[in-house]
Parts: sequence; structure tokens; C-alpha cells
Amino acid sequence: MDSVTITFRTTEEIKKKLDNIALDQNRTLSNMIETIILKWLEENDEKAQKSNK
Repeated sequence: MDSVTITFRTTEEIKKKLDNIALDQNRTLSNMIETIILKWLEENDEKAQKSNK
């Protein structure tokens, strides 16, 4: 699968908070955000599968 780049806007305050969390987890900010999104998508898919049963 090819990678694509996306951007989003946020405040400097939120970016600093996210940077600090990523640093605490020894991750890059991009990696942390990607991990959060993938986890959310996985949980969302599981909920959808349960509701379709």
C-alpha cells in the first residue's frame, strides 16, 4: 500500500502537549498520531462488526 501525507491544523498549545506525550513514549509525533488513528479505526471496525451480527 502506498503512503500518503495528510495535514491538519491545531493550536500551538495542543501541539506542545502532543509533542510531550510523544517524547515520553519515545515516538515521533507523526508515529504517535498514526498509532492513535489506527487504534481508533480498529476499535471502530470491531464495533461495526458487532452491530452487524
